[in-house]
Amino acid sequence: MRLVTCGVVALALVPADTIATFAQESASSTRRSFVACPIVRDTKTQPCWLAEYEGELYYLGQQSGVANDFYPPQLGHEALVEGTVGQGRVCGGIPLQPVKVSVMRELTPACSTMLPAEDGIDAPPPIPSPRGPAPSWVKVVAPGDVALYFDFDNDFFSLHVTVALTNLAKHVVETKASRVEVTGFRAASRLSNGKVLSERDAIGSIRARKVADTLAGLGVSAGLITVNATSQAQPADGVNDPWNRRVEVRVQ
Repeated sequence: MRLVTCGVVALALVPADTIATFAQESASSTRRSFVACPIVRDTKTQPCWLAEYEGELYYLGQQSGVANDFYPPQLGHEALVEGTVGQGRVCGGIPLQPVKVSVMRELTPACSTMLPAEDGIDAPPPIPSPRGPAPSWVKVVAPGDVALYFDFDNDFFSLHVTVALTNLAKHVVETKASRVEVTGFRAASRLSNGKVLSERDAIGSIRARKVADTLAGLGVSAGLITVNATSQAQPADGVNDPWNRRVEVRVQ
């Protein structure tokens, strides 16, 4: 009992910001954030997507439909990989789960590696499509309070974002809302090697305008929609960066 009591007292004497720093460092130690060429490994069932970083191979996900949370990268482009290190090996690589993979816009012809199928290296069983909003793309706080997430430096709409906007437009009409506020955010991403990548200056505005135009196309009166965007990039910490690349929509 003394040892436990002393430990509690000692912990109480540690400043709160120091405890937060320890927690942040612990989270960072299990995170991987890097830019690399994606690799396709063939299997007896579905292809797997991998990426190599500092001599280690990481499993990103398997080829699947647009209803799944994981959207695969593309050969011919580098990818920004942001994920948490999992246990064991999947399809020959250490799994990153959860993981967010962003296709970089620039063409990189050298990103063309395809590995043949090998005995003993199989794709995992297919992951069922999420029944609700996919966490990599959408967060629904309430029917009229939604955050939409994006690939790095991109305004691409996944199927999940499109469905969320359709539901939002329906909610606006049914509740006879008086105002729809759309706010776009620009972000940065801290890589595991310490380098920070920043999105282009106008991307927050581009995302917000695309969301607003889509809502208008779905029947929301343009006069109800206000569009805002922040030009300052959200701070990068190497842990929460994927969730800073977002557009928030609030219905009043």
